[in-house]
Amino acid sequence: MLKRLHLQNFTVFADAEFEFGPGLNVLVGTNGTGKSHVLKVGYAVETTRYDINKRYGSVSKSSLGAISSAWAEMQDVSLSRIFSVAQLIQLFRWGGEGEAEIDVKFETDRGVLIEIASATIQAYVGSAGIKVDSALENEALIAKPVFIPARDVLTLSWILPTIEQLIIPVEKNYLDLLNQLRLLPLRSLEKNSVITALKDIIGGEIQAEGDIYSLIDKSGRRVSTNMMAEGLRKFGTLQKLLANGSLTKKSTLYWDEPEANLNPALLQKLAAILAELARQGFQIILATHSTDLLKEFHILSRQKDAKPLPIKYFGLNAQPGKATTVITTDNFEHLPDVVALEVELKQAEELEEIFIREDREYYANHPGEQPSL
Repeated sequence: MLKRLHLQNFTVFADAEFEFGPGLNVLVGTNGTGKSHVLKVGYAVETTRYDINKRYGSVSKSSLGAISSAWAEMQDVSLSRIFSVAQLIQLFRWGGEGEAEIDVKFETDRGVLIEIASATIQAYVGSAGIKVDSALENEALIAKPVFIPARDVLTLSWILPTIEQLIIPVEKNYLDLLNQLRLLPLRSLEKNSVITALKDIIGGEIQAEGDIYSLIDKSGRRVSTNMMAEGLRKFGTLQKLLANGSLTKKSTLYWDEPEANLNPALLQKLAAILAELARQGFQIILATHSTDLLKEFHILSRQKDAKPLPIKYFGLNAQPGKATTVITTDNFEHLPDVVALEVELKQAEELEEIFIREDREYYANHPGEQPSL
């Protein structure tokens, strides 16, 4: 689980800190404020953490120097491929001065500081106020994170068999997700109401035949995911990840714009599913500018007969030519700059004014008619 993320001179952030909690962590902001950047850098460091402990897991004690070097090496590759940049200097804040820094802390309070200079990257592994005997953590506590991008991936399964032969311009997080989706379902799976709800929504379950995904409906009929609505494929992706053990309470779920291609009814169901996962102990970090999704989360967090919903909102705002600032709250109504919400409210007011004006004009031209009550 990612506990803390501090970014300095990184893309649109001059100095921004995120204190993530268990449950739902919602990044809110307009386009260009860095929501997706936060998801990508969080995913990159958690992926590197998992890979480091997997590589050195058989070593009881490893030197900080060796692990720090491995962190720098892996993070260089991970950031480059996830952000699709040729050089890490492209991740420096535009107009900023000095090196870029990524300072993270995990649920074990183990911390890693990553410094990115113009031509080098360095990493420092340690624990806040704790003497470090080993640079490795308890492997049992660490799971590979999951990143679901805004674009559907179930229909991109053709990429994996060709990636070793062809140069395909696709971000690493897409490939990681495709590899997680292709895992076989677990024989013994903990009963979860969320999986049942997901199957009900899509009318079956997602299964793989080679690298081709299909929906197996309740009658046993096989339907290609290409024939499914893209919004429903989101639910299918989540169902498959839960069924094969890729997504667990130990792994953080990063989700970019989960509301994309969902109608209001499906959006309401998705919000309920994410809220239930959060109540079960899953950590979810998502980015959105959907006021409808925010409203659903707000309603779900105020349910008196349900288990309390752990949720935090991070409002990202950037004035023209300025770095993005971050406000943290547990109530989205307290976010000072939710521009999308302001635009929606203004639009609703303007639409209501138009309806009133049209009604007045109609009844002025038809004096014998009266408005119905």
